[in-house]
Amino acid sequence: MKKLIALGLLLSVSAFARTSMTGDKIHFQSVSTWVNSYYSKSLCFDGENFHAKVRLCSEWTNDDDRRCTAYQIVDAVQPQESTRQRCKQFSSDRDGGNCEEWETVRYFQSENRTIKFYREDSEGSRDLIKTVKLTVPACN
Repeated sequence: MKKLIALGLLLSVSAFARTSMTGDKIHFQSVSTWVNSYYSKSLCFDGENFHAKVRLCSEWTNDDDRRCTAYQIVDAVQPQESTRQRCKQFSSDRDGGNCEEWETVRYFQSENRTIKFYREDSEGSRDLIKTVKLTVPACN
């Protein structure tokens, strides 16, 4: 009976646990989306650029909910090395501050990825489950 209770507790705790990943995404800046390098079937690297087929919204509702009503598949391209803007100086407002000065910085994404899988429970505890090293496949 004790084993049955322990098994029930274990199952109920694991039902509230979720899994998360880090190090898995390639950012496609021009289409403002991320592609998971572990799960994507279309992501590839040609030596200079990442390529992927991504689903983007092509039509939105005009109401307050702003929902997508139509999608399209597009071929996205992202250079391995590009630039991005980041805040260099925040103001010290009580609201958390706004950016007062922006700077342009190098943005490099490697085709060699180290992906970490975590299990998170309802209390916010996070345990490393496994680490996977992968290389984004070459484009054909």
